[in-house]
Amino acid sequence: MVKNIIILLIFLTPLAYNQNEKPEIDNDYFLIGTLGDYMGREKFKNIEERVDKYYKSEKKLCTSIDSMFKNNYPDLKLSSLKYKTSKQRIFELHSKILSKTIESFFTYKPSGRGTFKGDMAFKDIDYDTIEDLPGFVNKHYDTIYQGNLRPEKFNTEIQKLSFVTGAYVRYGWKKDSLYQISVANSTSKVKLLDSLLKELGCNHVNYEMRMAIPVSHKISFKPTDQLKAYFDTYKKLRE
Repeated sequence: MVKNIIILLIFLTPLAYNQNEKPEIDNDYFLIGTLGDYMGREKFKNIEERVDKYYKSEKKLCTSIDSMFKNNYPDLKLSSLKYKTSKQRIFELHSKILSKTIESFFTYKPSGRGTFKGDMAFKDIDYDTIEDLPGFVNKHYDTIYQGNLRPEKFNTEIQKLSFVTGAYVRYGWKKDSLYQISVANSTSKVKLLDSLLKELGCNHVNYEMRMAIPVSHKISFKPTDQLKAYFDTYKKLRE
């Protein structure tokens, strides 16, 4: 009788999360979590093989992602450049193969914006004398497409945990007992985080949008012990 009760209790007692185990990560979903979402994920010809760009303060995260993927994506290359006007240095990761994988996580639509692709210098262009302005735009500008995340791609717990962790590693911080993630002018990332954090069982999930220039999208929450273990393990990739 006692033996049967013990066995029953074992089956009925929820398994506690083992905080000593290194959390399992899905690299693809972690990467998607880190990607920029300023006005969505941009797509046009000149950057079609770009994984993402990173500012000087994000160099360690950039090199960490490079190390994470370079064995499976031999065409992955890390480059750096300095803007002529601001003199700010940025880093970029490029891979045609990995970029195709990333595209499967997004739906794209015309943003209404374009990027100059002609050989002429802007200072030599007299817009007042252009008779066929739409024709000029079609000839010399590429349409910028805006990519929004596809929620249906996020199904398993590991996928959700990995994505949220990637977003936190790049855009998050801890304030007192709350964790926060903020992305300016986000079109889909913070909205998706709001849904996934609730699905993962986090408490006090609060999505705030502050109308300014740029528009601030911020979410605050109390993570589960499991998600906190992910944060504690992988935040080292940016530190």
